[in-house]
Amino acid sequence: MRRSVFFLLVLLIAGSLNAFSQHQRQDSVLQKYDRFWEMQPGLYRVMKNGQIGVVNKDGHEVVPCRFDQVWSPGKDHYIRVLQDMKTGLYHLEKGIVLPAEYDQIWDFEDGLAKVMKNRKFGFVDSEGLMVVPCEYQHVWSPRNGRIKVIKDGLVGFFNSDGQIIVPPVYQDIQEFRDGRARVIRDGKMGYIDETGNEVIPAIYDEVYPFSGDTTIVISDGEYLTINRKGQILGVTEKPEQPSVESIESDEEEPKSYRVKIEKDHIDIRHHGEGLYFSKKEKKRRYFDGHLAGVGIALNGYLDADLKEELPAGYEFMSLNQTKSVEVSIYPFSEDIRLLGNWFGLTTGIGLQYNNYRFDLDNISDVDEPGREWFPQIGAEASITKSKLMMMHVNVPLMAELQFSNRYRHNSLYVAAGVVGGVRLQSHTKLVFNDDEGEEKKKKRGDFGLPTFRYGFMARAGYGDFSIYGTFYPEPMFKSGEGPEIYPYSIGLMFHF
Repeated sequence: MRRSVFFLLVLLIAGSLNAFSQHQRQDSVLQKYDRFWEMQPGLYRVMKNGQIGVVNKDGHEVVPCRFDQVWSPGKDHYIRVLQDMKTGLYHLEKGIVLPAEYDQIWDFEDGLAKVMKNRKFGFVDSEGLMVVPCEYQHVWSPRNGRIKVIKDGLVGFFNSDGQIIVPPVYQDIQEFRDGRARVIRDGKMGYIDETGNEVIPAIYDEVYPFSGDTTIVISDGEYLTINRKGQILGVTEKPEQPSVESIESDEEEPKSYRVKIEKDHIDIRHHGEGLYFSKKEKKRRYFDGHLAGVGIALNGYLDADLKEELPAGYEFMSLNQTKSVEVSIYPFSEDIRLLGNWFGLTTGIGLQYNNYRFDLDNISDVDEPGREWFPQIGAEASITKSKLMMMHVNVPLMAELQFSNRYRHNSLYVAAGVVGGVRLQSHTKLVFNDDEGEEKKKKRGDFGLPTFRYGFMARAGYGDFSIYGTFYPEPMFKSGEGPEIYPYSIGLMFHF
């Protein structure tokens, strides 16, 4: 009995000495840091030179001391870090998973974590590999092997391996049922299968739920029966049941109240539940014109016979055509629908700069009264640049005809109309060499230019790009104050 007690005391003393030794060793390891806090047994948050990291009981730096903050390990041993207001991710065993480049990193669920970078969302896997790139306005947690995403207001799907199933081209994708899901694209409805193929093209005003192997669609007010392959079987009567069922969904939605109204649909969400009103007697159509944008063109002018000739005495106004440039800026436009969504009016307000670059070598080449337009320089000065510049505020009114395809924003279009302008300023400029070297001089004035003018404008384009031309049927100068010439411009416009 005494021998047993003796051996028990020996074991207790040895254990205490071992624990004390380990504690002393940990203290010696942690003493090299300015501060330390125990996060959990055997794991410490440490600070050195104002930077924070994580070390384990053996003194190994699990997270190096170069962060502004580190958080306690979450589930699966992941540690979030903060550096310069950006978030990264470490793992107790794997080390660095994500560099500190993200606005936010959420917890892993089913091997994937949602991340936000530059205010766009995506998903990464447990090794830090990007599954869904950070390009989307919102992403939902995986459900039935699919990840729902929104980009530029349009909906699509990835699978859990990061492959695109359905590209984000739809305004809405409803629940999959029996391998089919109703979709809305450019205000039209159809069906896709689980691989993303449009088994019924999105060209119908409404589509009904399938009943067996058939469904009913509405096209231009006519009710048609159609099978699962998209084949039209015939005309039918209007069904009694509504075209949209109430669908209970446990799909994750943003936890907030949201009403989103767009040209072709209304989306109402509250705590993950949606309301959808599909009964439409008449759908309002919109017209999107093409005016807002930035244009660049070449300037020119014609005489009274519509020839590129100048009256006698104004030969100095011969243009260096490639350097006679027009720049126009229309920051916004207003569109008025006339017929459907393919014909209407568009108007707006913008600035236009016209720069006429002359081929003038010497001021003595200018006859009166043209010489009065320019600043005074010596008769022997050699001119290297001469120009007339005008700035107008323009208000165009144009009728536009669009040739639609399934992607409305990439349609062909032609437009024509009138444009009125008010001259804000004008000046001439000379760059010349004389005995004192190169000099520049400007002269401001109206130079016989009218304050108001009007012209005709035409444009043809595709998508955000168009070719345009402008012609002013009234003389460029007031009667008796300049040559009888009529300005025009031809160029390109890039639309917003």
